[in-house]
Amino acid sequence: MAINKRTYILPKGTEPTADVISTLIGSTKRAEEVKTYNVLEKYYNAEKIVQGDGDAPQAVTAYARYIVGLNCGYLLGNAVSYNVSDGADITPVQEAYDEQKIQNTDIRLENDASKFGHGFERIYIDENKKPRSAAIDPRNVILVRDNTVEHRKLFALVYVEAVNEKGEIIDDQYDLTIVTRDKVMERTLKGGALVETDTVDAPHFFGDVPIVEYQNDDDIIGDFEAVVTLIDSYNTLQSARLDDRLKTANALMLVSGAELTDEQVDEVMHGRLANLPEGAKVEYITKSTNEQESETLRISIADDIHKISMTPDVSDKNFAGTSSGVALQYKLFTFEKHAKDKERCFEAALMERFALYNNYFYKVENMAIVPTGKIDAIFKRALPQNDVETANMINSLAGLVDKETLVSQLSFVNDAKEIVAAAEKEEEESLKLGAYGTFNTETTENPDEEEQPAENAE
Repeated sequence: MAINKRTYILPKGTEPTADVISTLIGSTKRAEEVKTYNVLEKYYNAEKIVQGDGDAPQAVTAYARYIVGLNCGYLLGNAVSYNVSDGADITPVQEAYDEQKIQNTDIRLENDASKFGHGFERIYIDENKKPRSAAIDPRNVILVRDNTVEHRKLFALVYVEAVNEKGEIIDDQYDLTIVTRDKVMERTLKGGALVETDTVDAPHFFGDVPIVEYQNDDDIIGDFEAVVTLIDSYNTLQSARLDDRLKTANALMLVSGAELTDEQVDEVMHGRLANLPEGAKVEYITKSTNEQESETLRISIADDIHKISMTPDVSDKNFAGTSSGVALQYKLFTFEKHAKDKERCFEAALMERFALYNNYFYKVENMAIVPTGKIDAIFKRALPQNDVETANMINSLAGLVDKETLVSQLSFVNDAKEIVAAAEKEEEESLKLGAYGTFNTETTENPDEEEQPAENAE
């Protein structure tokens, strides 16, 4: 797995003692990390980051939200499905996923990964003794790994600042959940010391630390993190253009060749008409601006934002409806490559989630252990599809590729296995039909024998 400045590494066998926990939460590294998360959150929410001069207007664009939304929608606009090989049965896990509509959790996790560089999922047991998943804000979780080559998970800390009955934050106190490989412990961290709560430590049956990290890429960098300075430049330029327009509307009036009375000034300013003395001249003082240069610069900055973030501008004329499918694929090449990297990291986390669910059902319901190598997570891109071309491709590959794989290529099909089964059933029923209807086997013993005329019957 990727190890960088956002990964916490401690020696193998380290226990989550009060000193260890206090050091992790209060470290400079953690403080800087949370500060970065907060800044990225502001960009995502289109809050003002760069301060302007005085009362100058500030234009703040939601470029970060656009980048995150397009990347998440492209990758997970359609729910992830799972194919299983060798007849393995994952029904208990799939039912647990379906019951909680886990695709909604997937979207939140990918949103966090796209925004912060990684997202975190906590798997827990609800009051009905069923495993469930929830997305955790990265600012409230620290996942600690060991220093071995595999960097296995040691434990995780899920914490929030403690508050009193009035909702006021209590200084230097945190409500803390410690999650290890075999149990969950509720504690309070107060002044660097762990204080036990009334909650009894609970064992779990997941077989590992039930916290899953969903990395955006190997560098754990958000999709817009590399272009925040360009977004600042874009906002600054747009703010300057807006300021110029307002200054033009409120330009100073210069009168030469005469001295106007207050009444004449009022007529010029409000009535836009005045009787001026002979030789008097009125003009406004404005700063000359080259709007074309500003627009060229804006387009240049916007192009850099899209290029570096590998996110296309779908409103661009290059995405006109007359473009062929192959031409669009070339335009989306870098976007698709980035999506493939995100998909690879996301699938690895999904397999880790599956293993945790599988371990639980193995110990609780005797479900067989299914190796993750027998499971494929299927991501279907959320793009307009040409189903006519796809249908032609399916027909040309019939007999060479299995039916489920071919049918799954159609954009309107969610469950290829169910569709293939329904088609086979329909084909079987059609074989029972004759050219003129259905034979009634209850009244006709030999359907090939012609019916005798009524007058010959006795």
